[in-house]
Amino acid sequence: MAHVNAKPLGGKILTPSVILMLFVAGAGIYFLFVRYIYGIGAVSNLSNYMPWGIWKVINVIVGAALVCGGYACAFTVYLFNQGHYHRYVRPALLISLLGYSFAGFSLFYDVGRYWGLFNFLIPKYWQGNSVLFEVGLCVMTYIGVLSLEIAPAIIEKFSHVEGRLRVVLDKLYAFLDRFLFLIISLGILLPTMHQSGLGGLAVVMGQKISPLWQSPLISLHHLISCMAMGYGCVIVTEMLVSHDYKETQHMEILSQLAKVMFMIMFVFLVLRMSEVLRSGAMALAFKGNLDSISFWTEMLLMVGGLWCVRNDQVRMKPNNIFLGSCLIMAAGSLYRLNVYIIGFHPVPGVTYFPSVPELSISLGMVCLQLIFFIMIIKTFPIIAKERR
Repeated sequence: MAHVNAKPLGGKILTPSVILMLFVAGAGIYFLFVRYIYGIGAVSNLSNYMPWGIWKVINVIVGAALVCGGYACAFTVYLFNQGHYHRYVRPALLISLLGYSFAGFSLFYDVGRYWGLFNFLIPKYWQGNSVLFEVGLCVMTYIGVLSLEIAPAIIEKFSHVEGRLRVVLDKLYAFLDRFLFLIISLGILLPTMHQSGLGGLAVVMGQKISPLWQSPLISLHHLISCMAMGYGCVIVTEMLVSHDYKETQHMEILSQLAKVMFMIMFVFLVLRMSEVLRSGAMALAFKGNLDSISFWTEMLLMVGGLWCVRNDQVRMKPNNIFLGSCLIMAAGSLYRLNVYIIGFHPVPGVTYFPSVPELSISLGMVCLQLIFFIMIIKTFPIIAKERR
């Protein structure tokens, strides 16, 4: 932890883009008040046939995969001892912490009787055979682990203080550094469990999910795709908040990350197509309905992302790996939307499309996450700089 050369970015926080996001977040918060005052039916198109919608899918299932940069970095830096990627760890951990925290918070407006969520903390209500219980337990624990992993950056912010507080902070920093191996181990284990568990939720739904996406390997699909999305998120974040990527040496490191992302997403594409062919569901891809259109859109995004980072030469161009990362994140996100909304058919003839308030709340929460991220990186030592 101690060797990270990170500093606050500084600068003005209330930029025009942040102010715009505040307005969007404000609209979402307004509809949240409406939801709590008049009930979930006043703002959503959810029903007994479609008990979950855009909130759970975007904020929990898609969001948790997009912010898997901390998970991906933990694999790369600590499990495979690739220390030259260490500068990406803190921003990735911060994004993961915000993403998972907002995912947990979204359940309080996604669930009709949200007060029942507190039963999760009472052991007598635990159900060890529930996939959803396993996912919830892992996510809740992982938020705590992420908080411990990002804590050194918070401590460093107050390193200038003197007296007894400084002694306490130094001891806490040393304690976290001493048990880093255990924290990192949990930081790798827990996402592995809950990301595959999210796929397990789809297995439980059986034939309600179109054969284009339903598969015995769907848990593995979720796990592999989230890793590729995590690497993409790390690359995009680095290129948006830092200018070091313009240097050849740093670009070489980013291109190596893009290569790992390429290999993981290629494996995912092969597994996806193999399962579609094995199950005999390929004929459904040519029906011309929404399922087939969304399936081919997912495939095109995936292939387009892979093409942008196909070899070492093209990966040395910033525009290529940025676009490739964005397309791969979009492909992984659409895959999850396809599984849980577009390809989910609980009853013949039942359709679902999110209402304007639903979309506003989802977009507002995303904007709020971005605002917090900008505030934190400008205030705390999160973004690392190369040593000269």
